[in-house]
Formats: sequence, C-alpha cells, structure tokens
Amino acid sequence: MECQYSSCSVTCHRCGHAWIYMGSRLSSLSRTRRKVRIGCPRCYAKVELLAEGAR
Repeated sequence: MECQYSSCSVTCHRCGHAWIYMGSRLSSLSRTRRKVRIGCPRCYAKVELLAEGAR
C-alpha cells in the first residue's frame, strides 16, 4: 500500500516548536482512524499529526 502523504507540518502545543515531519508514521495517518502521535524533538511532548497539515 502506497503512502498518501510525504510530509506534515507540526507545531508543539507545549513549547511552540514548529517543524516538518517526514517520518514513517505518515503512512498510518491515512490508514487508521486513531490519533497518530509523535514526540516533539525539543520537549518530547506527544503531538498529534493532523491530516490538514499533511502534503
């Protein structure tokens, strides 16, 4: 199954750090209904990936 997204812009709710995520969790974004969460590289808070920010 091919991944629909190649990158996603993310902003941390805790520290405000913004970055572009291009990892392996993007394939789960289109496959599952569950929330896909990744860790912030600065403060390690769990940040939710949103399909609206994905390209």
